[in-house]
Amino acid sequence: MAFWRRRSRGRNIEARLEALRADLLALQHDVRGLAQSAGDAASDIVRSTNRAAEYALDNVGEWTGDNIGSLEESVRRQPLVAIILSIGAGALIAALFLRR
Repeated sequence: MAFWRRRSRGRNIEARLEALRADLLALQHDVRGLAQSAGDAASDIVRSTNRAAEYALDNVGEWTGDNIGSLEESVRRQPLVAIILSIGAGALIAALFLRR
């Protein structure tokens, strides 16, 4: 009778090992699918961000092109004010960058 128990235990262990192998293969498949989905999502985010950046760049270019004439006119009319504003803006930017 002990012989039968050993054989049934051996079969039980083999069945468990086979089930474990199948579970590991399924887990490996699921992880690959998850990694691919994450990569696809990241690609979509990069594409959306790229489109938004291109749109913003186009808008800034149009705004600059439309307003450069009035800026030139203001500098010609009041050059001293333009110089003072430029120095102030430079000092502000320098203070922000040199801040610890």
